[in-house]
Amino acid sequence: MAALAATSAFAQSSVTLSGRASMDYSTYQATGATAGSAFDLKSRARIADSSSRIAFGAVEDLVGGARAGVYCETGINIDNGSNAGQANTNNVNSSEWCSREGRMYYGLNNYEVRLGRQNVWWTQGELNQVGSTFLGSDSLTNLINGGVGVYGVRLENMLKFAVTGTSFAGSEAYYGIMTTRESAGATTQANGANNTGFIKTDPRGTYQGFKLVYTMGSIVGMIDYQGSKDAPNVAASATAAGTNSFDRTATKYGVAYKYTPTSLVSLQAWNKKRTDVTTPGATYVNALNTAANTTTAGDAKDSGYGIVVKHDFGGGWIAHGQYAKVGDIKGTSSGDQADTGAKAYTLGATKSFSKRTHVYGAFHKITNQANANYNMVGGSYNSAVSANGADVKMIALGMIHNF
Repeated sequence: MAALAATSAFAQSSVTLSGRASMDYSTYQATGATAGSAFDLKSRARIADSSSRIAFGAVEDLVGGARAGVYCETGINIDNGSNAGQANTNNVNSSEWCSREGRMYYGLNNYEVRLGRQNVWWTQGELNQVGSTFLGSDSLTNLINGGVGVYGVRLENMLKFAVTGTSFAGSEAYYGIMTTRESAGATTQANGANNTGFIKTDPRGTYQGFKLVYTMGSIVGMIDYQGSKDAPNVAASATAAGTNSFDRTATKYGVAYKYTPTSLVSLQAWNKKRTDVTTPGATYVNALNTAANTTTAGDAKDSGYGIVVKHDFGGGWIAHGQYAKVGDIKGTSSGDQADTGAKAYTLGATKSFSKRTHVYGAFHKITNQANANYNMVGGSYNSAVSANGADVKMIALGMIHNF
């Protein structure tokens, strides 16, 4: 980390440069597709980036213990020097300055008020000691965020109140406004229409949520909630039909027990729901003032749970494990969707060379039922878009350096 500091009789300010380099040599495959072997993705070797980033921050210490500053974290792809992931699809978290997170803030003692593009929902803190910090990725988080989906895990135009100290450190509450950029490129993940190519003209769409974290000795508890109130999409041209828009709710509960200061076991459970705010076949006016019908309904809900184990053997050696399961998608306009569940496993080990650098080995597997296609999509880490029923398997040897 590099730092510059300037002092005066009234305040002290500093600028920091930090980040993470995370790379692996890995294999990826997705086989057993319901439609037959022609849709399988045979094993391929790769050199893959797994959520590398660079960040700068500036903070000024104000009178009375207050502080003000800015933080900008940008994803970088060390493997190919572009904004494309392993599947040659755009990784929106490595495309622009502050693409991972950007915020201005004002803080006092153990609290901060933040404005900008910020992380929500997917962050699990001490309850998930497996993910990108240790093994580059993890299968549990991909099940949590898949299925019927959530409005977002890293969102723009947000006002957030964050707790940075006390037994409630990690807690937050936030509110944000949906924008044309956020809505026009959105894609619903299961049993819903693809919204790409449509624009949002109604400014009333909003989202909100909170995360309550409480630590008491060796016990850590968490409740995480996100909701969104959408506004109808309209078509981008006179020839395209308008699409439905959705209200969403998602809730996640978790508890962890730290049986040593650096070892723990945790349990999380979640449920998500998407509800149409339009009526199938209803008429809306598109961008060129031409009547257009909506597409099919997209009501859906899912639920699941996951277990995480982290065990520190000492000497820099740590073992990590996950198991997760998600059930069938239910509550759609055509009823419950059979064989849309999945199971996920991650096993790995890390060896630290210092507080900043470690190497790891990891095995990830997602077993999809016949009509499901969960994948390692977090951070655009998957090599391709898999077919329904294909089981995803990855083996990785990697290194992570924090600076």
